Amino acid sequence: MSLSTLLELDEPSRSETIRKAFAPYTPLLEVSEDVNAAVLVLLNLSHKRQYAPDLLNKKRAIETLKDWQHIESCAQEVQWLHSHNLKHPDTRVAYQRLLVKAEKPSDSVVSSYNSVSRLGWSHNSAAVNKAKLFGANFIFKGVVCCLAAIVLDNDKQWRKEFMSLGMSDGQWTYLQSLFDNYLTKNLSPSYVDRHSVQVTFLYQGKDVSITPVTSHSLLADIQIARRNKCEDFATIKHWHSSSVGDLASSLGGNVSALSYSPRLACSQNKENENSSGIFFVDFHHSSLRSKSFILACNKIVESKSLLTGKNRRDHRRSAIKLLRQSLSEWLSPVSYWRNIGGEVFSGRVSNTACLLISALDEDVLGILPEVNKELHSILVRYPQTQSFAYHPELLIPFKAQLKSLLIGMKIKEDEHMAEEPYHYLHLKNLHVFDAQALSCPYLVGLPSLLAVWGTVYNYQLRLRNILKRNIVFEGVAWFLRQYESSSGAKIPAPYLPPAKPGETPKRPGLIDMRFCDLRMDLVIRYRLEDGGDTPLGNDELTMLQSAFPGRFAGGTMQPPPLYEELQWCQLYGDANSLLAAISLLPDEGRWVVDSEKQVQSIDSLVTWLSKHPNHLPAMSGYQLLEEPCYRSGSHRQLHAYAEPLVGLTETLSPASVRLNGKADFLKNAFWRLKSQNLTMLMKKA
Repeated sequence: MSLSTLLELDEPSRSETIRKAFAPYTPLLEVSEDVNAAVLVLLNLSHKRQYAPDLLNKKRAIETLKDWQHIESCAQEVQWLHSHNLKHPDTRVAYQRLLVKAEKPSDSVVSSYNSVSRLGWSHNSAAVNKAKLFGANFIFKGVVCCLAAIVLDNDKQWRKEFMSLGMSDGQWTYLQSLFDNYLTKNLSPSYVDRHSVQVTFLYQGKDVSITPVTSHSLLADIQIARRNKCEDFATIKHWHSSSVGDLASSLGGNVSALSYSPRLACSQNKENENSSGIFFVDFHHSSLRSKSFILACNKIVESKSLLTGKNRRDHRRSAIKLLRQSLSEWLSPVSYWRNIGGEVFSGRVSNTACLLISALDEDVLGILPEVNKELHSILVRYPQTQSFAYHPELLIPFKAQLKSLLIGMKIKEDEHMAEEPYHYLHLKNLHVFDAQALSCPYLVGLPSLLAVWGTVYNYQLRLRNILKRNIVFEGVAWFLRQYESSSGAKIPAPYLPPAKPGETPKRPGLIDMRFCDLRMDLVIRYRLEDGGDTPLGNDELTMLQSAFPGRFAGGTMQPPPLYEELQWCQLYGDANSLLAAISLLPDEGRWVVDSEKQVQSIDSLVTWLSKHPNHLPAMSGYQLLEEPCYRSGSHRQLHAYAEPLVGLTETLSPASVRLNGKADFLKNAFWRLKSQNLTMLMKKA
């Protein structure tokens, strides 16, 4: 949008619309054709709203320019322009700023590198309006800039406009020298503030202290996406918003973040059981009413109408994958009981389900017609799926995927896999309370993948100390059994009384938070480097349990109560024994695995997630903004500032893992922290 379009509006809506257009949470405004109007707007924006209601008031703008003390105080705020906000979310960080160019990550993840570069401001909250004169972002001749950059470049057109309003050559030159100093020197802190968060990671063989910082550009992209009504968002409340910075202040403290919580199914396998131990089992019919299944069917039907062959194939391929996952969930109770060899009562349930459970391998495909008929009869039963039953475009995909899944359901011989030097440790049904669901300022949902690796790395160090063995953890697989979210400020603090009648009380110095309670499993792949290859034994289980960490993602982690899971820590010497055990995990849980599809921007992320409900965004690493260096106040010898990276994960049901086979699980389910150049990223091990 251009400023000339907004100038055609009438007051008072014109000034209000222009004010929003220059705010950090809206798309950038093109001002190339209306420099004279832009100068008036910027001068009037440096005052509170009540003192300059009409942003195009030339008389008020000239008076502002004549008040050199006011102009100079506005110019002083340029030294607090930043690319990454050190005061977000803790406003106690003072007298520091970070102004650097974002580095390109070594992989396809969401970072500020692919965002439109903007500068933000954070300093003294009383100067939030003064900072707008030289710090507000806009587009001039196709380039994103602010007035400080315009003055520093000595643009003739802008200089002429300011001279016509009364600025002298000496004042313009003074501002140039001032901005040259502010925008080229002291661009990163020389020490780490005591209120800045520090986390320690192993980077290129050394322990490095990292301070996560928030990208102003990327956070602005999220606010714009929410205003475009894209996908799911949460609102994070900042009570002292003007102290945080111009972005939080312009939003009244209500800053948006992406919100994607794991969708875990309700229990499927624990059906009715009589006293003789015989179970009543049926297909998991509710999966046919899920968003994933309905979306997959619609995409297959729509693919025929796409014009180009490539688009049609890509569209159909992603839809078939989504359909396969939904049908595997529909078959999950059957595949579960075939794995454990349970006896099923044929009354009150689907005869087809019972036939599948009890059928021999060579007879499974013979039941395909009955399974296909059962599927369509269930689709007819529900209003939202009636149109899919016996649909000509869906008949072949349904039958083909059911056939493939039934073949995968056969009780196979142990798959031949290459010998590997790894052993496995399975930590079952762990309970986590008050873990950080706000894994970074951009995202609410899954705890950080880095938290998973941090917990595992901490566990490795503890075991080395206790066992006196050189144990190396090579990867970790993450299984979610249960997820419950909560919110609020957990640090006890009294509310401040309202400043004016009718206002709500405020919390001093705290922001809204998001937490979650989890039940999860961790499967750790390890090897030993102590001269032999003797795996850990059951006689060492007591020490394995005693070394177990008590923290995860900022929350408290505990083993399950003994009446729920007595053998919660188990060792497996090879992959076959491990996979035999995890194939019986409850089907309501989900494995969190690396996604083949990766995205690089907020727009592409929300577009992909709207079409793929089984994917979730997660904080997956850090992009260092500099080479680690010495800074006073650092917890380690080397320190670096870094911005969080958001990647894509995929959630797989245990039924999908069973049907995909053992080799697929070992190849795709394990995570590991990998460092390349300045990128630290959780990737497939």
